[in-house]
Amino acid sequence: MQLQLIAALVIVFLIVTFAVQNAVEVSVIFLLWRADASLAVVIAVCFGLGALIGALVTLPTMLRERMAIGQLHKEVEALRAENDSLRALKQNEASTP
Repeated sequence: MQLQLIAALVIVFLIVTFAVQNAVEVSVIFLLWRADASLAVVIAVCFGLGALIGALVTLPTMLRERMAIGQLHKEVEALRAENDSLRALKQNEASTP
């Protein structure tokens, strides 16, 4: 946990340093849309959009896998219960002469 916190703080420090050093204003033109913003802001927005698109693309696969894991857990529990009942039956047969 502490290692993750330290890593997060280092990353935040690097991002802040990058933003301060790249305060140059740039123009972004996309189709009919134009925006003037800091280079760091443009890069941060592009990174955020990329992360969002990546998360949305992987979301269906993650949901399918979670559903499959849930079904497998149920199957494991059913098999364990069956195994326990068979062991109990075997012990009852062995103890009865």
